[in-house]
Amino acid sequence: MKCIAAAILCAGVFTGAAVAEPKTSTPGGNAPTTWAPPEEIAPKTAAPAEAPAPSAEAPAAAQPANAAPVSKTHAERQKDCRAQADAKGLHGKERKHFKAECLKG
Repeated sequence: MKCIAAAILCAGVFTGAAVAEPKTSTPGGNAPTTWAPPEEIAPKTAAPAEAPAPSAEAPAAAQPANAAPVSKTHAERQKDCRAQADAKGLHGKERKHFKAECLKG
């Protein structure tokens, strides 16, 4: 008996028949419904409009003169510290200590 029920269910799945979906009527006919999040997690306000992209005509004039320089990545700092340690000719514990201090600052 279980085999017959499983076979009917599988046949319905393979043919595209909706076995477990309840039929509900929509007020507007057969219009598809769209999912909307519950009010608890829905955004309370609309997203702010994005600022216009700076034009290519004035790339440097739009930025303030005292803007902070972009910080280097850890890999870039490591490379600089290795180069400094090589320039000083450091090896062993002295090199390790120098690199550690260099990466901190």
